[in-house]
Amino acid sequence: MKQQATQFTVPQTVVEHRARLKKAKIGNYNIAYVDEGPRDGEVIVFVHGMPTNSWLWRKIIPQLTAVGLRVIAPDLLGFGASDKPANPSEYTLERQSKRIIALLDQLGIQKWTQVAHDLGGPWTWEVIDRATERIQRLIILNTSAYREGFNPPAMVKMMATPIGPMMLGMMSNKVTGPFMVGTFFRTFTGNAAVIDKDAVEGYWLPLNEGTTLPFRQFVGDFENLYAQFDRYHAAFRRLNVPVLIIWGKKDQVVNVTKLAPQFAADLRISQENVHIFEDANHFLAEDKADAIAEKIKKFMGK
Repeated sequence: MKQQATQFTVPQTVVEHRARLKKAKIGNYNIAYVDEGPRDGEVIVFVHGMPTNSWLWRKIIPQLTAVGLRVIAPDLLGFGASDKPANPSEYTLERQSKRIIALLDQLGIQKWTQVAHDLGGPWTWEVIDRATERIQRLIILNTSAYREGFNPPAMVKMMATPIGPMMLGMMSNKVTGPFMVGTFFRTFTGNAAVIDKDAVEGYWLPLNEGTTLPFRQFVGDFENLYAQFDRYHAAFRRLNVPVLIIWGKKDQVVNVTKLAPQFAADLRISQENVHIFEDANHFLAEDKADAIAEKIKKFMGK
């Protein structure tokens, strides 16, 4: 007998969110993840970026489980409530993508729809390259696989300079951190008012716990990311599944005018599956959660 779809309320604090997380041992480390919805529901996997975590998806998840989807949203190693080892080699694109696949293997999930945002894009492109046949659909939010249109902000680039440790220290400590993190997220959100004290706490707490380590490791190695782009494009051309683009147009880090046509060409995306919110910015899941959920439900046939 088919199970009924489950529902849960949107967690209002990071403490409530973490109380819902499960833990899996992947290699030597504990990976925290959301796993909500009916066990026999179609699976959709949400991959956050940097410096976010599964907290990013908290407003969207319950709307999808309510229509019978099973939602998996991991905190990648170094992020959220997952372990945060000091060894920077643990945070490579390859290792992070292999952990996503290993988690789904452990959960017995063979095929799924994957959602990618920000750095979750490159991690997802790695998954596509390694497990092309397991991806049923792809949903892309404000990320990149191309040089043209990708402009990392100066503040992020500075993290890789000699003053980077000082800046990250200020972001992670209890005195200056919440203010700096709040300012950062409000700058890159369409409606700054949605980044309230509780929202800030959900992003600042992991930085205080050690997310500064993968943050600095990644921003210091953009050239390595760029070197993978041709391989990602080849993987896109092998992927023959429906693809949905949802984007915040105000985002100057990843310029949709330049990037969407490149994604559309390599992934053969129809114009009807490209949705651009004129008034949204990079962290569009914060202020467009309802609209994003509706787009995803329609795309998933719900």
